[in-house]
Amino acid sequence: MRTLRLIILITPWVLLLFFVIKENLSEKTVIEEQLNNTAVLTQIESLGKLELVKYNFKEITELEELSKKYLSIFQLGPDSRIALISEGQAVGCIDLEKMNLDDVLIENDTLFVSLPNPELCYYKLDLSKSRIYSLQTNPLKDERAFIEKAYKSAENEIKKAALNSGILEQTRINAKTMLKPFLENVSGKVVVFTDKPEDTVIIRQD
Repeated sequence: MRTLRLIILITPWVLLLFFVIKENLSEKTVIEEQLNNTAVLTQIESLGKLELVKYNFKEITELEELSKKYLSIFQLGPDSRIALISEGQAVGCIDLEKMNLDDVLIENDTLFVSLPNPELCYYKLDLSKSRIYSLQTNPLKDERAFIEKAYKSAENEIKKAALNSGILEQTRINAKTMLKPFLENVSGKVVVFTDKPEDTVIIRQD
């Protein structure tokens, strides 16, 4: 009889303890997964803008401006011509600071990551390796402005050549190759990259 009373007295406390432990374990599991997700995203964002590929170019730029003719007969001065031999570079990158929590998804042992679209970070001439090969200008025109126009044209050609050479796609490939082992080490999970819809090409020229 005494044993029965003891069981009746203890049973509610045992059940209460069981539910408290179960609730705490369940809550701990949810918190750990959220922290893991946030930790991975924080690691990604801390990397900031990643420069992933650099294309080097050598080019010859020729620019010509015809002098204006008056009454289709008289021409004041010679035409302006310049030949510029230049070298430059274009760099592709991805800006990881643009990522948010929606771009990182954890499912069981897999981490799905949607990276930002690749960007053309910058393109520029290397002025120390660029020179004027030949120059003829009309004395009535601004020679300095004409030369600057030629350099600007050469710089724009670097941008076009880089895009036509597939620098953005190479940037995307390099990003996945470099980040996959890093993210798998941070998260302890298998990393799968998912692509975002293609946006308008982003070109930075800081």
